[in-house]
Amino acid sequence: MPRTRSFEKPMAPERCWLKYQLNVRNIKYDAIAKKAGLTEPFVSMVICGIRKSEKVEAALAEELGYKSWKELWADACINAERRAV
Repeated sequence: MPRTRSFEKPMAPERCWLKYQLNVRNIKYDAIAKKAGLTEPFVSMVICGIRKSEKVEAALAEELGYKSWKELWADACINAERRAV
């Protein structure tokens, strides 16, 4: 029987939107990791919702041109809801 990881679950639409924004703007995880002082896998886990990090959230917001993570996340929620309709 193949092993499955317990954290393999579909990403929330907000997180998909976040990944899309990074991709469209050609922002790589290594740039976020360097800015936050952490590793690329850790950044990936934060983006996927597996882990939480204020450093990564702040770096993401800054790279995407937002004043704060709260502002970025609010925009992600609005856009994800808009796409679901």
